[in-house]
Amino acid sequence: MVIMNMGVRSLNLSFGMNSFVFPLPLVVFQSESLVELHLQGLSLNTLKSTDNVMLNNLQTLRLHDVYITDEIFEKIISSCPLIDNLDLYLCRGLKSIKLHKHHNIKDFACFVNDDQTIIEFEDPHPLESVRIQNCLYRYIRHKNMHFTHLKSLDLYGVHLPAETFDNFSSFFPCLSELILTSCDGLKEFRLFSSSIKRLIIKSGPRNRIKAFIDTPNILYFEFSSDGNDFLPSIKFTTTSNEWKSHISLWYMLRSSEKDDTSWLLKLNRLLKSLSQSYITLSLNHMYKKLHINDSYAGVYKPVVVERVKLCGWIFPSSDPATLNCFFRIIRPRIIHMGTYVNELAEFICNLIPKEKGSYFWQQDLEEVSIEIRDMEAKNWNCVQRTSLPQLPSKQKIRFRLTWREQ
Repeated sequence: MVIMNMGVRSLNLSFGMNSFVFPLPLVVFQSESLVELHLQGLSLNTLKSTDNVMLNNLQTLRLHDVYITDEIFEKIISSCPLIDNLDLYLCRGLKSIKLHKHHNIKDFACFVNDDQTIIEFEDPHPLESVRIQNCLYRYIRHKNMHFTHLKSLDLYGVHLPAETFDNFSSFFPCLSELILTSCDGLKEFRLFSSSIKRLIIKSGPRNRIKAFIDTPNILYFEFSSDGNDFLPSIKFTTTSNEWKSHISLWYMLRSSEKDDTSWLLKLNRLLKSLSQSYITLSLNHMYKKLHINDSYAGVYKPVVVERVKLCGWIFPSSDPATLNCFFRIIRPRIIHMGTYVNELAEFICNLIPKEKGSYFWQQDLEEVSIEIRDMEAKNWNCVQRTSLPQLPSKQKIRFRLTWREQ
């Protein structure tokens, strides 16, 4: 590889996934000019314990789907003092990842496909960002360790017991972003942190989350469900006055259920816990028919939601109870509809207040306007109701609702 003697600063060698038939030339480990190295589908067993690693200027190392032993990995990391960005993805043969305090690694990402890989951090450590996927929490060794510089922690598919959050703020005193995705074991927990400003929880199919969250300086909170219509129970404590929250939910109606009102009422309680924030809501519904009993929905005070996106939801005029229950618990200012034009027209008809027999929420609804924009446009333009059936299919449509102050 004559090119390695030409002062190359960035090198990307990829031979596809699951190959390992191509050994990495030893000359790559002796390229002092390299600053960034990305290897994929290679075998690194060409490096022996007696060989020199001369990557003195290497700052970024990405190993994706390579074969590498613990000994080779340790030798590379110990010989590259300037590495601050380490990305490991499905590294075969690697069972122990040890990051020592003398390493300069600040950004660390690791994706493993088994529960035997041990990730060990030595205290103290300069880590600022950590992303770990598919690892059991007990194999991440950091007991009684303080991540004093860590600002972002992103865990995907990591098994987290409730005790993970014991003394959380003392272990992560500077953590500003926490992302938890499909983390098994994440059921009932209490999170206290004055440093967290961005919190994202994405539940998996088996998650049944009940959480008490005390984050006085929160700026953004997001919860989403993936194939799970179980609504979380979340209690929020914060002194922040300007923060945003986004909730994205799936509701999969089961034919055996006779009344779906309870699900909407649980949604109302969830939104109330976030009522201090600027709320946006996305509801994905799998079926077109709801069974609603609106006789007791009025006992709940509706929650103001800035934007609601409805995908797959239909409010037919022959079944006004669904619409009635919906607006008794939610007062959206903007509604985005992911449905057909004729269904939009029917939806609008349901919103028009009636002189007699109008629902309680219709008395509070002062105005409904329709806005459209092209897929590539930025601005929304108002249109008349009569123009709706003639709109092209590529137009995005939303409704702006003005409510009487409560």
